[in-house]
Amino acid sequence: MQNTNTNTNAGRLITTSKIFGVTLLGSLCLAFNTAADAQTKPAPAPKDTLEFYNVHTGESMTVTRKKGELISDRTNLFMRDYRRNEKANMSPQLFDLLGDLKKSIQKRYPNISVTFKVVSSYRTPQTNSALQRAGGTQADKSQHMLGKAMDIAVDGVPTKDLRDMATCLKRGGVGYYAEDQFVHVDVARVRYWPSHDYLKGLKCPKN
Repeated sequence: MQNTNTNTNAGRLITTSKIFGVTLLGSLCLAFNTAADAQTKPAPAPKDTLEFYNVHTGESMTVTRKKGELISDRTNLFMRDYRRNEKANMSPQLFDLLGDLKKSIQKRYPNISVTFKVVSSYRTPQTNSALQRAGGTQADKSQHMLGKAMDIAVDGVPTKDLRDMATCLKRGGVGYYAEDQFVHVDVARVRYWPSHDYLKGLKCPKN
C-alpha cells in the first residue's frame, strides 16, 4: 500500500510541476509580448499649451493641442476678424510654429510666462482692402486672409529678439514692425521684411 501511495504522490508531484511549468511559461510569454507591444507602439504626441490675449477684444484663451491637430471652432472664433466678426479655419501649421516659438522664448527667457498678444490674426478680404485704402502696407494676397498668419508680441521679450527667434525657425515669413512693436509670422514661403540686413549678424542656436 505504501508503495502505491508513494507512486501516486510522485505522479501528483510530476503533474503539478508540469502545470506550474506551463503556467510560468505562459506568464513569461505574456510579459514578453506586453513588453514587445510597448516598444512597437509609438509614443503619444506631445501637446503644446499656448496662451493668447487679443489686444483688440480683450479676450484671453488657452489652446492645448497636439502638433498637426486641427484648430477647434472655438479657437477659430477667437482668431476672427473682429472688425467684421467673421472667422475662418486657421492653419494648424501656424499653431505648430507658435508652439516651437514658445519653446525658443522659454529657453532665452526662462522666467517669462509666455502669452502671445494677438495684434492681428484672420483678416477678411474686405478688411484687408479697407486697411490698404487707409494707407496701410497690407499685401494684396496677405496670408492673414488664408488663416496662415498672425501678428504677435510677448510682454518681456524685445520685438527684435522675437523677430530673431522666429527667423531662426525658418518656417515662413517674418515681418518686423519695430515702431508698432509686433512681429508678423506666417507659414508661407520663407521671406523677411522690411530689411534683410539683420540676417548677417543673426546667430541661431544649434539644435
